[in-house]
Amino acid sequence: MSAALAMDGLFALAWIAAAGLAVAASVAFYRRGVPATYLRDALHVGAAAWVVGWPLWHTAWVPVLLGFGVAALFVAAPRLHGARRVLAALCGRGERWSGIALYAVAYAIFTAAGLLGSHRFAAGAALLSLSLGDGLGGFVGRRFGRLHYRAPNAKQKSVEGSLTVALASALALVAAAALFGAPITLRLVASGALVAALAEGLAPRSADNFVVPAAQWMWLRILGT
Repeated sequence: MSAALAMDGLFALAWIAAAGLAVAASVAFYRRGVPATYLRDALHVGAAAWVVGWPLWHTAWVPVLLGFGVAALFVAAPRLHGARRVLAALCGRGERWSGIALYAVAYAIFTAAGLLGSHRFAAGAALLSLSLGDGLGGFVGRRFGRLHYRAPNAKQKSVEGSLTVALASALALVAAAALFGAPITLRLVASGALVAALAEGLAPRSADNFVVPAAQWMWLRILGT
């Protein structure tokens, strides 16, 4: 076994431990009365650390396989014995587990696209837009939203939440450019922020966790990044 692969194996174990602790903490806080929506938002935003950690891997296949393994676990969770507490802690106010599973699937797919392909900035920005934009937008919308709208087949959204999605996605694009050494322009940031906000606001129910990064990825590729 090469030293690089051994280091990545240890790094993968550290990520598994961190994820396990985060889920366990969510269950504990839920049992103490913290609403599932806030716990889900915290995990939503915290997942951005995965993208920030991409440059630390020595190989591509270890994080890619880890991502798909986690996605498979999330997809299978409703059928696993003992997963009821986790599902209860992360689902609430109409949130379906299928939407949470799509979040893990999106992370797996765009991790593979970023680490195995040549467009790491586009993939990283897509996932950071999901974590920061959708995560913070959901929190602000539920906590402070006053002006609401609903697209066909979509969940109710708020103008305040959508504006937060746009602002946080703009920050995500700037962060991804800094992280991966990509050139950045005001046009790219503004248009990418708008794409993320529209995707989050118009996505069918429970599908925004995949629609947001997919839309951002496609738009950035259209722009040639």
